[in-house]
Amino acid sequence: MKTEFDIQLRTIDMYRFNLWHTYTTSSGYVAIFMAIIAFWAAVRRWGEVSLTNSVMCVGLGAVLLLYLPLTLYLKSGQQVQGSAVLKNVLHYTIDDKGVTTSQGDMSSTLLWEQVYRVVATRHNILVCMNPGNAFIIPKDQVTQQYDTIRAIAQKHLEKHRFKMK
Repeated sequence: MKTEFDIQLRTIDMYRFNLWHTYTTSSGYVAIFMAIIAFWAAVRRWGEVSLTNSVMCVGLGAVLLLYLPLTLYLKSGQQVQGSAVLKNVLHYTIDDKGVTTSQGDMSSTLLWEQVYRVVATRHNILVCMNPGNAFIIPKDQVTQQYDTIRAIAQKHLEKHRFKMK
């Protein structure tokens, strides 16, 4: 079984990956938890403490919930535009050997034994090489190949390393 396709990575695709990566780790959960606590403290103690303390709690919650996604978006744009590889079209070949990416005369293959996991999010298919790096395949660019990609990955990965519906 084999499938081939071309991907043009966009800033929004990289942003979605960065958001997923940030908010599915322990630091992401801690940031959300701290923001909730900050908002709760501001609401619960409003009027009992100084206005400055209440505003600081609201500000801390807003920073935790708004600043990080904004900086991730800016970082994503810099990543895509700053990399010659990412801003040009990537050709993917997924087969029984692994996942091969090529561009021009350069090519690289990630064997199935080297794949950390494959995850399908709402908008992307992520072929993870390790917990922090992945090939990002936007679903809207592989609608016809999705079932084939899923079947090949499912065939070669253990159940705990395969997260596609």
